[in-house]
Amino acid sequence: MKKIVSMMLVLVLALGVLSACNGNEAGDKDTSTNDSAVTTENKGEALSGTVKTGGSTSVEKVMNALIYQFQDENRDVTINYEMNGSGDGIKNTLSGMYEIGHSSRELKKDGSEDGLVATPYAIDGIAVVIHKDNGVKSLNADQLRDIYTGEITNWKEVGGKDAPITVVTREASSGTRSAFAEIIGLEKDDDDSTALVASATTCDSTGAVQTTVSQNDNAIGYMSFSDVDTAKVKTVQFDGVDITTDTLKDGSYKLKREFYLITKEGATLSPAAQAFIDFVVGEDGQKLVSDNKLLPVK
Repeated sequence: MKKIVSMMLVLVLALGVLSACNGNEAGDKDTSTNDSAVTTENKGEALSGTVKTGGSTSVEKVMNALIYQFQDENRDVTINYEMNGSGDGIKNTLSGMYEIGHSSRELKKDGSEDGLVATPYAIDGIAVVIHKDNGVKSLNADQLRDIYTGEITNWKEVGGKDAPITVVTREASSGTRSAFAEIIGLEKDDDDSTALVASATTCDSTGAVQTTVSQNDNAIGYMSFSDVDTAKVKTVQFDGVDITTDTLKDGSYKLKREFYLITKEGATLSPAAQAFIDFVVGEDGQKLVSDNKLLPVK
């Protein structure tokens, strides 16, 4: 009898040990699962939110392509882009209305635009455009300045037909206008002789310039090379050089400027806004810049 009791006691003890071992294994498994959950939570959440931007209309084509691809890769992010000219893009970024402004000109150095940072992401040529039936092939800086100040008023004065010139320009806040004026010596503050001719037709976008010139045999305008539609208008050589990607790359075509992303100095951008800037100046964004007839900055 004692032997049977002893055997039963041994059996009970063995079962207890076995149960305890199985319990530890289960506990180990739970611990492993919890560690995995913690690791997953620490990976960070996907980008989300709305980024408000606006400014230059000249960057419309390339910027829409950049926004489309970025949003396609970040489905919870919306990039709002208001096309209202470089001046408004800069002003509204300075006021805090936009996280990112779009500009097709440099920031002014007169102090009015201090407190901002301009990040270049593309180089664009400024194309001088005329009607497709206009026979003029090339214009230089002096001729363009004289046309835009009203000193030259007839196409025959620059090798064309006997017809009055219709001058087409951009609105005052346009980055394209600012860059064009600076390169050819137009609209200098201290020189009335460089003032824009009063009869000039003013357009509020790149597309409007192209449409206006295409519908007037005697018109001349200037616009972003990346938006030129040769089925609508004809580009003019500048100082005897055609505007092409190659002449922009080698520097032989001199009418060009950079496109910029404008941010407020010292401001902390939202994760989505910062990620968008990183994308634009990164490898994928710079490839899209090239695909849109612009020169990448990297």
